[in-house]
Amino acid sequence: MRRFVSSLAFAGLMPVALGAQSPALAQVRGVAPRQPVTVAVKEITNNASGVWWWSPRVSKQLTDMLSNELKSTGNFTLVERAGVKQVLDEQELAELGITRQSTAPKRGMMTGAKYYVLGAVSDYQQGTETKSGGGGFNIMGFGQRKSSSESKAYVALDVRVVDTTTGEIAYSRTIEGKATSKSQSKSTSGGMYGISFSDSQSSSNKVPASKAVRAAMIEVSEYLNCVLYLRNSCIADYDRKEQRRREATKDVLEF
Repeated sequence: MRRFVSSLAFAGLMPVALGAQSPALAQVRGVAPRQPVTVAVKEITNNASGVWWWSPRVSKQLTDMLSNELKSTGNFTLVERAGVKQVLDEQELAELGITRQSTAPKRGMMTGAKYYVLGAVSDYQQGTETKSGGGGFNIMGFGQRKSSSESKAYVALDVRVVDTTTGEIAYSRTIEGKATSKSQSKSTSGGMYGISFSDSQSSSNKVPASKAVRAAMIEVSEYLNCVLYLRNSCIADYDRKEQRRREATKDVLEF
């Protein structure tokens, strides 16, 4: 994950991203290192119709993936809300005197999340763009043919960031993109003196639906790292991306 350091930060006008410099160096320069942002990732859901590959297992995989991507930046503290029942069970065992008091978890000590991250697959379409081509030759019984095809799948993810203090949506963004699958084939044939031969080769590079969505999740994690922690020039980059996305969507219709 890229970390951005603003020139304003160097001048002491804004905090420097954690990891851009050591805490010791930050103290020498009089700049306190920014603390990680505490977030909880809610279960990623599916709002698209006709998505045959979606299942509760895929939902959990994407939720875990986004949590791991955010954690790997070093800029977030992840609060596990899916495992709250297990935590409460451990606290109940402590209150019953079954576990040692010195090691037992205590009530009222769970970390609260500053933000809830909500995400949903809003659209997924296969074959939104297709291309095919081919050609060949035949000279005195010897010939060769080639063919190729290309297909694109479209995926869109809606992400919202809710401030748990106010309940307001602090940030929202639609992340969309296209995944390209390609296939190629080549065949050669010929014959001479009653002897004939043929040879064929094929290759394909198909992007699975789940991999396309996972790639979109990585883009989501980078966006969240930008707006929730880095808060530097990367915000302008994402604003430009959003403007291009909106313009491309508007161009589909004639007004």
